[in-house]
Amino acid sequence: MKLFNDLEAFRFPQENLILITRRGYLYYIYKPQYNHWYIHKNHGNDMMTVSNYPDISREELAATMGGKFPEKETDILRLCFPDQLNCRQLMNLLEEDYPEYMSKKAIHDTVYWLFHETDTELKLNEGLKKLFDKARLSGLNHDQVLKKIRELDLPMTGRDIFRKEIRIIDGHVDTSYFHIHPVRVVDCSNTENWDNIANMESVQIAIEEDDVAQYLLPFLKKYFDDDLEANRNRIENRWTDDDGNEHVSRVEGFEWYLTYNFFNHESIANMLRDIRDTADALASGRKNEYTDELKIKRGLFANEIIYARGMTDEQIRQYNENRPKEDDTEAELIIDFYNRFIYRMEYMMKVGKENGYDLISFMGP
Repeated sequence: MKLFNDLEAFRFPQENLILITRRGYLYYIYKPQYNHWYIHKNHGNDMMTVSNYPDISREELAATMGGKFPEKETDILRLCFPDQLNCRQLMNLLEEDYPEYMSKKAIHDTVYWLFHETDTELKLNEGLKKLFDKARLSGLNHDQVLKKIRELDLPMTGRDIFRKEIRIIDGHVDTSYFHIHPVRVVDCSNTENWDNIANMESVQIAIEEDDVAQYLLPFLKKYFDDDLEANRNRIENRWTDDDGNEHVSRVEGFEWYLTYNFFNHESIANMLRDIRDTADALASGRKNEYTDELKIKRGLFANEIIYARGMTDEQIRQYNENRPKEDDTEAELIIDFYNRFIYRMEYMMKVGKENGYDLISFMGP
């Protein structure tokens, strides 16, 4: 039976279960012996051929959900054990229950970072629900609510996650982030094929792409080695012409989007040496080969635009004339970022080497 958002419900008689899939991938399971719904442990990865199994009626499905037929996915999530819910799902429930607060970007973004940084998601979720409930009763405005949410960071994360800094995040982050971690090549015939690369993600870090562009790109460009075997074998396309001649096109240079950029440990060590010297130069006020380049504004908002929907030619001209061309980040913030980055990279190389990973990859969003 088709539900909503590509969800379908059907029986699995062999195990006496009711299953819910999305586009054929299993997400939710109802177990009658426990009278409970569960999120499939490997949700979104195991495919089922729905047409091979018997359908279920609206009445039967509603009976498993306390008599109410589900109208949206959060209706199903509420029936699963809370400790099965991930951060995104918990946020979906908060968005639905407290729209007057979660619809505000500043509050939404703050809640997102709290969930991302804490190891106690359920406690944070409980704390946020209590906070929002009290805010409703007291009639607090959005700024007051935001202030109280920010006060949760120390008990829930153990540190001040909202202090001004250039962020380095543990693990994987969706959207516009570079991901940096140890790798080793399993099959060097084509290192553009992700199946040929082993990834050590346990020490992975993520840095927003604009921060990579502004503070790391000069070092990455200098120490990226096109002749390194792993980089040389990033095959973009391979074909044979009508005369039987084979042609190969390769990825060249430091690639920004969804491509492995490989560095050996020697190159990383040399890069960190230059970054350490640059941090010292910024602290003392002297110049080195990077300090002037760091003043040039890079990143999305520094790019010149040719066309933009909804903007006239005159608006585009004014934007390009007034776009930021010089970075005004305080030296102390850059130095702090470089010191944290150096520590992370040295640790990453040490742990990677202990586990047989001889390269470091920088992969863009």
